[in-house]
Amino acid sequence: MKVAYQPGLEAMAQSLSGMGFDMLAPGSAQEADAAIFAGDAVEWRVRPGARGALLLNVRGMSAVQAAEALRRRSQSQLF
Repeated sequence: MKVAYQPGLEAMAQSLSGMGFDMLAPGSAQEADAAIFAGDAVEWRVRPGARGALLLNVRGMSAVQAAEALRRRSQSQLF
């Protein structure tokens, strides 16, 4: 799975890469299946794949929790 990450999430991206995810650096022109962010308001663009892209807020998550959500293609309850 190709996962784009927001600037500032390099440590999480490195951990997810070690778990088998293909991490795409900010500014990558490649299509992404998912994108992780931490809720900060920064300008950041993601090119979604043919099936769209899951947007996953990883604020407060460990890399293991983020990997589980990416594999499920859903995020647990928000409220």
